[in-house]
Amino acid sequence: MRLLISFLFLLITGVSSAQFLDTSGNLIIDGRKYLKSKVDTTGRKSGWQIVGLNTLTVNQNTFSNWMPGGENSVSFNAKVDYEFNYRKKRTMIDNRTLLEYGFLDNKTNGTRKTADNINVTSSYGYLLKQHWYLTASINLRTQFSAGYNYSTTPKTKLSNLFAPAYISLGIGVNYNPIPNLQFSFHPITSRTTIVADPDLQKKGNYGLKNDDDLLYFEIGAYIGGRYKLKLFENVYYDNNIGIFSNYTDDPLNFDVVYAGVLDMKINNFMSTQLSINLLYDENQIKQTQLKQTLGIGLTYKIDNGKPPKVKKKRKELIQSFPLYPKSSIDLSPPPLNKANYDRILQKNTVRENSTYLKSETLLTN
Repeated sequence: MRLLISFLFLLITGVSSAQFLDTSGNLIIDGRKYLKSKVDTTGRKSGWQIVGLNTLTVNQNTFSNWMPGGENSVSFNAKVDYEFNYRKKRTMIDNRTLLEYGFLDNKTNGTRKTADNINVTSSYGYLLKQHWYLTASINLRTQFSAGYNYSTTPKTKLSNLFAPAYISLGIGVNYNPIPNLQFSFHPITSRTTIVADPDLQKKGNYGLKNDDDLLYFEIGAYIGGRYKLKLFENVYYDNNIGIFSNYTDDPLNFDVVYAGVLDMKINNFMSTQLSINLLYDENQIKQTQLKQTLGIGLTYKIDNGKPPKVKKKRKELIQSFPLYPKSSIDLSPPPLNKANYDRILQKNTVRENSTYLKSETLLTN
């Protein structure tokens, strides 16, 4: 399954283009516009760029004497995704904060989570040569509240705030030939797993070596890439992959993360998103994890790099208000005075009391 996911991504990126992926392999939504006119080697404009995406999805079902059956329910999902990025000459700084939470509530099962994510990434890059950046990145990834396995009785706690939390620090190079294509290779990447909940501090849980351990440290290599494709007008497919290998414990046992988002914009305030997430990490579970979501909701986007719209003036309106009104003064040159012309050329004389300049007197006075 891991090799299949990797092969599918490399096959797609072989015929298209992609972009930045953080050190944990998490998806970063793009669509960036910059402030100034200067561009770097990737075609990105220099200066600060701030992009914010706020999404709210609510779904509610109510039944009363409904013979086909059904149960009252309400679901809620909120997502905030902000990027604060900077480009100037050889310097690249990318900062991203992603917060997401969702739940479903009904009479039978009560309230259960459907989404829970805290993801903060910061990267610094220095341009070595065209398209190649020397890069250092740090990423924090955790969740807001406890997660449970509801198939057991009683329910079993699986995770919690900072249990786990992943802190990844990577140093390497990024190849970024165009804004929508980026591959990352960080041969020195550390990943620290924090398990702050005492109920989850058990040997083997999230890679912990002993009971009551708080931390699990890994050092290895990270390879990632991102690809964004415009399928139709206002329809984009954004997918990326991240692969981590632990040098100290079975280097061929890769941790693989894949994320894809199909974004279909309805208008400036509504959109539909279909997302798929695949994860393989034997420190969590020795199986491939899958998450798929489909939602339609309100979307509000902030982009300080977007140029203001300029309304085109109607042609007839411009013609009705000429810039220079027609003058009543006759500006045509005076008629030629041949007698004066002959007098000056033959006698080499000019009348000093002429009302014209001497250069004009030759032909007109």
